[in-house]
Amino acid sequence: MASFDAGGDVYQRRLRTVAVGSAALLAPLVALNLWVTVVGFDRFDPDDALLPSLGSGTGTGIEDVAPFVGAVASSIAAAIIGFYVAVVALADRFGRTVPTVGPALRTTLRALPKLVVVWIVGHWWQPLMVWILVASDTETAAALGVWIALLAWGSAAATLYTVPVMVAEQLGPVASLKRAWRLFRRSAGTAVGFVGLSTVFGSLLLLGLALLAPALEASGFLSFGGVAWVVQGVVVQLGVLLVMPLIAACTAQCYVEVRLEHEGLDLLLDADAAFDESLVQRDAIADGSPA
Repeated sequence: MASFDAGGDVYQRRLRTVAVGSAALLAPLVALNLWVTVVGFDRFDPDDALLPSLGSGTGTGIEDVAPFVGAVASSIAAAIIGFYVAVVALADRFGRTVPTVGPALRTTLRALPKLVVVWIVGHWWQPLMVWILVASDTETAAALGVWIALLAWGSAAATLYTVPVMVAEQLGPVASLKRAWRLFRRSAGTAVGFVGLSTVFGSLLLLGLALLAPALEASGFLSFGGVAWVVQGVVVQLGVLLVMPLIAACTAQCYVEVRLEHEGLDLLLDADAAFDESLVQRDAIADGSPA
């Protein structure tokens, strides 16, 4: 919970930098998700609580591909946004000069190849699982979804600290994954709990936004007619612009909290201020043993 509190504080204080840069990076994803909503709409039965009819054999085929592309792109975008927000949040947390939007974006764009490698190595299973869900009928997808959700939960927890490690310790993709795994083993409960809580909080917020348009129509306050589902999709994408950077800021703070508890990071920060600014990074590369 300390991670959510500290991450929310950084998000609030650095709102302009975090929000503007994240919006710029998320713009292609938002457009893609809106496209997924449009082309996938005829795969939904409006009389069946908007449950997807995946793999039912109807439509042109693009309706099956679109959700797959959208899910994979969202996962990659989460890593990119995580890196950008970590650049801002960790600089703020370590008491260093916080970069403005332009420098932080440039740093993130230069790191794109490494982020893609990290995503492929750490999430190679995800495209396969998403494709299986997309190609399955509703009943099969529901049954598989439970096991895939558990797999995703464990994978997300085991790789939770990878992006903050890349930013704070300036390691390469494979070294960052190894370092993140070592931090996970020292704090598995924290990582698993953080992923669970962030998923619940983010899902509840997105669900609330998704229900906003139907609630307005049901109350008679507004009527969207045949474009209600488009309005709903746009509002949810606005929620993504809010939730994804916030969770990224909290993740960066979770990394700091774990190092404070298990590696004496506070001592290293004090040493940085008194002696050598590179001590934190050198110690981290040496597997996090306090100097």
